[in-house]
Amino acid sequence: MSVVRDVVESVVAETGFTGVVRVDRAGEVEFAGAYGLADRRHGIANRLDTRFAIASGTKGLTALTVVSLIEQGLLGLDTRARAVLGDDLPLIGAEVTVEHLLAHRSGIGDYTDEDAGHAITDHVLPVSVHRLDSAEGYLAVLDGHPAKFPAGERFGYRNAGQCSALQDGGVGPRWEGRQGSTSALNRSC
Repeated sequence: MSVVRDVVESVVAETGFTGVVRVDRAGEVEFAGAYGLADRRHGIANRLDTRFAIASGTKGLTALTVVSLIEQGLLGLDTRARAVLGDDLPLIGAEVTVEHLLAHRSGIGDYTDEDAGHAITDHVLPVSVHRLDSAEGYLAVLDGHPAKFPAGERFGYRNAGQCSALQDGGVGPRWEGRQGSTSALNRSC
């Protein structure tokens, strides 16, 4: 057994950790292990390819992916969202940049509008969350929400901004399969 495996399995035994651990070094998978249950109700075990609903925990990964693409010269903080989105998400204004999206200063509308008066038990998404498994899958959720304020005016926490940055950042439909997006995504995950 590798030292990494020994340490991980010791922590799993001590804490009851459930999830997936992967350690890459020099482009090689040194260790990968899946532990516990992905679905406790149905007794479904985690696998190395299990997708986890970690919600806002992905915002840092989104930023890392976008900054990686900036580092490669494929994108800039001043890149206009419209330049990448094309006809998708037409209510995102021409002035909105990647920086606005990442910094929650874009002013774009959001599917999780906390000012809309929805009860916590309301189902506000037009599609099941289980269908949100790709950047393209989010288009139906992100579309149709008018801007709340002009880009750069103020801070406004928006999930849609991060999702749009992910589209802009190189893992959306127009970028999937391109070398830059693949390497950036692999480095960020």
